[in-house]
Amino acid sequence: MKITMKRLITSGLCFGIFLTMISCQTEEETNPPENQEEVRLASTARQPSESDPGARSMLNAMVVTTFQVGTKEMEMKYAAEADIVAGIDLGSISLKSNVNTELGTASSQPQTLVLISDGQAMVSAVGEGNTPKGNYQEIQFELYKNTAVENDDPMYGKSLWIDGEINGQTSQIWMDMESEIRAIAESEEGHEVNENTELMLVFDLEELFQGVDFEAAVDGNADGVIEVGPDDADGNSNLYGQIENNLESSVKFEKNS
Repeated sequence: MKITMKRLITSGLCFGIFLTMISCQTEEETNPPENQEEVRLASTARQPSESDPGARSMLNAMVVTTFQVGTKEMEMKYAAEADIVAGIDLGSISLKSNVNTELGTASSQPQTLVLISDGQAMVSAVGEGNTPKGNYQEIQFELYKNTAVENDDPMYGKSLWIDGEINGQTSQIWMDMESEIRAIAESEEGHEVNENTELMLVFDLEELFQGVDFEAAVDGNADGVIEVGPDDADGNSNLYGQIENNLESSVKFEKNS
């Protein structure tokens, strides 16, 4: 079979164009955009103030001592500064992802965040690094089931762990699912990333326990601990189902002013 020089040149040009397209696409996906700022992403839990005499009843008879949650694959969506400067309406801007930036990479690592310890709210760092300037609209992440800790660690095999007391009795609430959570910015315009910005992922306990009747919680296996988990060890499946349904709406995306 004869292959003419013209056909060889044409094929070579097509292949070169194809490689160039792939190279440009790869570069666009891996190289972070310009105009970035150093941003810190942290997480905490919000609970009624201890000075509030109604705090106990506001949490439906649940007093929280420890709260830990596992996260991974954290991704933030934003309207790029260039699009905003160009005058494009925020509702018409296609949101971009910061997944390939320093902040995106740091925040996406599987980790367990300590949000309450000894009854006191804690601030846990999620990630820190450069991320594009713009208005950040939402955060998406997956719950992370921790199997990296020792077997006797309360978080082993769990993605969420809460312990404390229900009506004065030792109690535990836990999950092992790795579902996706989506938190929308509290401001319709999103949160503007500028110099020294700190963004917060807040777990609101009042909303997490909204509609949960802890008065109905029982220690079904009589081991001295009220358990509310996916295995229904104590017969509290209704309470677990309500907490699971409340989880996503209890997660808030805020900016620390």
